[in-house]
Amino acid sequence: GFDAVTGSLKRIDITGKDGQKLTDKWADGPRTYLGMQAVGFPNLFTLVGPHNGATFCNIPRCIEQNVEWVTDLISYMKSKDKHQVEPTLEAEDAWTVHVDETAEMTLFPTADSWFMGVNLNDPTKKRTFMLYAGGQQNYRIKCDEVAAKDYEGFTLS
Repeated sequence: GFDAVTGSLKRIDITGKDGQKLTDKWADGPRTYLGMQAVGFPNLFTLVGPHNGATFCNIPRCIEQNVEWVTDLISYMKSKDKHQVEPTLEAEDAWTVHVDETAEMTLFPTADSWFMGVNLNDPTKKRTFMLYAGGQQNYRIKCDEVAAKDYEGFTLS
């Protein structure tokens, strides 16, 4: 198999704050807020990436929601004279737990598949749910709630 969901991002040498590598941060599985950003990597948006609601959806239609949400965030930042955005650790932790809890309500965790990140025949790779199984409608609602609360869970500077 191939390294679905995170593989393309891991192939890029992405270095965040304090020299942290995205590959190191995600060594035991992705950690994100809304499937759009990871702590330590300001201004890096992972559209249709791990933990994102658009991954279980018609991608062309659902990436539109991601792009519109990010452009609205950038417009908001511009109006507040902010130039950097990054999720809080608390928001990242809460979203990652929510992703895991939502996955546990399905049968996905019972299969050795790319959904669980274990389709590579790599015994060192940790089983972790890679997507968001809560549905696109619930994902959109959560994103809209975050935006309505001045991008709650993000630090703007």
